[in-house]
Amino acid sequence: MSGQQGTVLSFGPFELSIANRLLTNDAKVVPLGARAMDLLIILVEQAGKVVGRRTLIERVWPERGAEQVSLRVHISALRKALDQSDPGRRYVANIPGRGYSFVVPVTSRASQMSENPKLPPRPRVPARLMRMLGREQAVAEIQAKLAGQKFVTVVGPGGVGKTTVAVAVAHEMGTAFDSQVLFIDLSALGDASLVAPAIAASLGMSVQTNNVVPALIDRLQGRPALIVLDCCEHLIDGASAVAEELMRRVPTLHLLATSREAMRVEGEHVYELDGLECPPEDDNLSARDALQYPSVQLLVDRVRAVRSDFELTDADAPIAAEICRRLDGIPLAVELAACRVDIFGLGKTASLLDERLNLSWVGRRTAPSRHQTLNATLEWSYDLLGEAEKRILNRLSVFAGGFSFEAAVAVVADETVDEANVSDCVWELRSKSMIAAQGQDGRLRLLDPTRAFALQRLARSGEQDLFRRRHALYFTDLFRQGAAMDISGWPKALAIEVDNLRAALNWAFSATGDAKTGVELAAASASAWMGMALLTECVEWMRKAISHLDEKNSGTRQEMVLQSALASCVMFTGGMTEKSYATWAKALLLAEGLNDIDYQMDAVLVLWAHELRVPNYAQAIELADRGGMVSEGTGRIGAVATANYMRGIAYYHVGRITEAQGLLELSLHRDDEAARQLLIKRFGYDRKVDNLAGLATLAWLRGSPDQARRFNQMAVAEARQSNRTVNLCGALTFAGFIAYFTNPDDGEAQAFVDELVTHAGKSALHNYQGFGLGMQALYEVRRGGQISAASAMLYSGLEKLSAARYGIFNWILQAEFAMCTALASRPREGLDVFERAKIDLDESRWYGPELHRIRGELALSNGEGLAAGRQYFQRALELANRQASLSWALRAATSLAIAETSAGRKEAAWRTLQATHAKFREDFETFDLRLARQVLSGSYRREDAANSMQ
Repeated sequence: MSGQQGTVLSFGPFELSIANRLLTNDAKVVPLGARAMDLLIILVEQAGKVVGRRTLIERVWPERGAEQVSLRVHISALRKALDQSDPGRRYVANIPGRGYSFVVPVTSRASQMSENPKLPPRPRVPARLMRMLGREQAVAEIQAKLAGQKFVTVVGPGGVGKTTVAVAVAHEMGTAFDSQVLFIDLSALGDASLVAPAIAASLGMSVQTNNVVPALIDRLQGRPALIVLDCCEHLIDGASAVAEELMRRVPTLHLLATSREAMRVEGEHVYELDGLECPPEDDNLSARDALQYPSVQLLVDRVRAVRSDFELTDADAPIAAEICRRLDGIPLAVELAACRVDIFGLGKTASLLDERLNLSWVGRRTAPSRHQTLNATLEWSYDLLGEAEKRILNRLSVFAGGFSFEAAVAVVADETVDEANVSDCVWELRSKSMIAAQGQDGRLRLLDPTRAFALQRLARSGEQDLFRRRHALYFTDLFRQGAAMDISGWPKALAIEVDNLRAALNWAFSATGDAKTGVELAAASASAWMGMALLTECVEWMRKAISHLDEKNSGTRQEMVLQSALASCVMFTGGMTEKSYATWAKALLLAEGLNDIDYQMDAVLVLWAHELRVPNYAQAIELADRGGMVSEGTGRIGAVATANYMRGIAYYHVGRITEAQGLLELSLHRDDEAARQLLIKRFGYDRKVDNLAGLATLAWLRGSPDQARRFNQMAVAEARQSNRTVNLCGALTFAGFIAYFTNPDDGEAQAFVDELVTHAGKSALHNYQGFGLGMQALYEVRRGGQISAASAMLYSGLEKLSAARYGIFNWILQAEFAMCTALASRPREGLDVFERAKIDLDESRWYGPELHRIRGELALSNGEGLAAGRQYFQRALELANRQASLSWALRAATSLAIAETSAGRKEAAWRTLQATHAKFREDFETFDLRLARQVLSGSYRREDAANSMQ
């Protein structure tokens, strides 16, 4: 196809632009699905030649292939499209045993269009209708209400066009909000608790908490934004609660909702959307007068879509007006009626419509209910279908949110309607507007009212459970195949099927469903829920599946998959709690019973992370060593790399620096990329980023600040490339911390910290956000800010760390803050901060020497005496030397040399500092090295003593 990208091919009355993938007949677009268009291009380019079936399949379905039936189905669709626009002429011939041939002469000319048209970016708001009739005033009024009153709910009966108007308003106001407009369709959600997670997912947030609203509030603060919540009626309680809270807490937010009923909450302003205006009863109404009303305009416009030569005459104008009045101007009902005018004419259509509405309409004609109006219209349209078409429409109602043609054939075809008939019926239903196109990839869907109607008919037929089961089994196979694929992006490819997944699980776990199928589907889709970041739903489905396990499933791989997925999501949404720990412990027992190395390593890894974060280093080291034993002898490089990573990280946290460095280097350089990517996909952990960050810390501790900086840069770069917020926050945490110790005032450290707080806040990563706030509190004091404000910031961060059960940095943050407070001429308050932290100076930690040194400086500044300060400094020096931590040793030696006053002790301290300083080999300039040189050269002034505490 590449040779003719800029060419327009002509055959019969048709023109085909390959560059634009556009087929026209006399300037009118001929609708074709994506696969049918691919087939047409291939056949036309080789007109007169036979193209083999295998060649067509390989070119149209290059990635996954297809069955012969799929090829026949799309060839049939192509033939029908050509035949409808040029009846009687054969364009595509079937050559038995060989393939297909395009048998009409083809000519070509150069296209005036760009050969490489740029596709528009994917919008965050659905595309607006090319022509919207009779809603200009409504759109303008809603815009004005939104601008002045900020919170508007558009209410009205089903099918009246609430979504259409809301989409138009969103597009009109895009410029005013600098494109900060978000459209969330709630129709597919089945639980009110999922409203806030749906908004978060649309914002691209990876929210790891059960209460999403606070994270949404944080994310939406600042820039003005417009959120559109579409189809709220079935989740009215949840939607109203979220809407009220967001509007109350986010002053810059504007909210537009659509619903059958008002939310009835504070701040809401209701806009009632009625049907399109209809002409009054008037037997003398002319066509010109009738066409002044938008309902008649819509009717005529949609009739012309199927019959281009249609013109409304004066004789038919009163009939058209009557049709619109009978339907109360409801756009969906008018459109359905228009589809029949081509077959029956206006008069017969009006009489058919009148008969059905007289049978079913109840209540006031001026205010019909959604179900009555649409049911009457849909029942009438349904009665005009053939028996096979009815049967297929009923069966297609088991799909939710759309379906591919292949899925439709696989689920609904059986001995009563074979695959070929299904193909024909789907085409006919599409042409009669009973099936709608969804997007540009050939995907189809039933409009929601049509689907609800068809589901009722399916239930009456007695086939509902049969085809719901077939639907569930189809998606079980599809998601099982996805889970088996070693491709990190596969959850995104299946995300389009999430509504079908929900529908299948809802049925399977219903009273009339099949729980066994539900358990199988939940297990097959477990990693998909996590890959799509729908963690709250994952918890719900895994728990339901586990509750339906019987004795036969107990201890099986299926239970292990379910328990592991549940444990992962509980951990991500609720934090590393005791409940999360217990769930993972159960998953580990199952994995050990099944001798599944991969799941054992997953469970050990997460349990290790639990203990490390508390921190409970003894248990963390025990679990890390256990991981080493599990991985030994397996021959799995990835498992060994994970074990070395766990041991290396645990060892460095307790100050076993030399051992830690060797293990982290082994994990980094002897790893399996596929295993590493699988771990990232399942848990978000990237051991490469963590290894680099760990090696950066170790390099700084061992006196190589330049190497530490390079490792930190590599860790941050790798995390950015992974495009995962958890990894980036982890890298920024250690990069910011080491940069703070290296050169706290050169701007780099604070830049890391500020970026960390921004990313962590957006994604509700409370552990990283808490650390970042603690670091910002240090800088607030260093630049002369108010101690009280900085203290509030510090303890706010510590609260977040506590809530996340993340205690790794608690002591060092409080100790550093105590030191900064003392530097600000508040030594007593600094000592109070240190003592309030309840720091255990006897516990082994990688920053243990610095805790002793800081305590010594506080002792001197609070008048406890030189002897007390000397004791802390000497203890810090001993610990640093034991850990092989040259940087901490340099700090302790510098503080001791500055503190000593007697000649003998000062000389001894000077020699210790000189020996320690001489061990540094890199040229990278740090605050500690500059200060040490000043002390050694005698240029240090005692009034700068506070600087020794940084």
